[in-house]
Amino acid sequence: MTRCRFCGGSPAYVIEHAGMSLCKDCFIKYYEKKVYKTILKHGMLKDADKVAVAVSGGKDSVALLKVLHRMASERFPSISLVAVHINLGIPGYSDRCQAVVEDVCRSLGVNYLIYDLGREEGYTIPDLRSTALGRRICGACGTVKRYLMNKLAYEVEADRLATGHNLDDTVELLLEFYLRGSVEEIIRVKPVAWSNHPKLVTKIKPLIELTERENLYYVMAQGLPILETECPLAKGSRMLRRKKLIDMIEREIPGFKHTFYKSHLKRLLPKLEQAVEEPELAE
Repeated sequence: MTRCRFCGGSPAYVIEHAGMSLCKDCFIKYYEKKVYKTILKHGMLKDADKVAVAVSGGKDSVALLKVLHRMASERFPSISLVAVHINLGIPGYSDRCQAVVEDVCRSLGVNYLIYDLGREEGYTIPDLRSTALGRRICGACGTVKRYLMNKLAYEVEADRLATGHNLDDTVELLLEFYLRGSVEEIIRVKPVAWSNHPKLVTKIKPLIELTERENLYYVMAQGLPILETECPLAKGSRMLRRKKLIDMIEREIPGFKHTFYKSHLKRLLPKLEQAVEEPELAE
């Protein structure tokens, strides 16, 4: 009978890429240790005082908020957290996302800021379908969210903006950029996007070495609420199709995602950074 790799107890979760099974308690320790090592390895919280955490209500961002809350309580007591959420105005979806975010933040005792896109900006994400940008609704949505998340993090005087980008997200993005030969975009795919610009907040990705499934296991193990429904506007997107393709490769070649990401980070990225000089942003 399969037993927990660490304590020999009854397993609750299988970590397929590592070929091991873990009980609930050991999985939580494994997950949090992995996040902690990622934070230390890349100096994500060095000299940080306040971290704005982008929380959508999905498994990745809820896992991120929970694990950073634990880290701030136990390992980085001088750091304060504030959760930031954008209500995108997607009917039947966005209000449910907001409700989850509010529920999680209250249960953890984390301050939060809700930004209602329709009320504050006069448009919602579905409105973009009637514009030229609407041909790529996910791309347009991503642009809006990146701009507003930085704006909100800047306004709450955070010196870090943490996002729930995971290993699956990163590999999918890298695959797209490598296929297109988008070198300038490839070199921006990093665990930390350090900023020297006074109005751009340094962005960190503490979950970049964890898979979507590991994030799901973590929120399940912690008994946290999440919105399990996918965004209705993302159905049929190329991003989801690429993720399915990558999952197929992972089943045939276990560990493919980790190998792909590490090869990018350690071997290809340094060489590409030497070859490409990014332009300075005007203040």
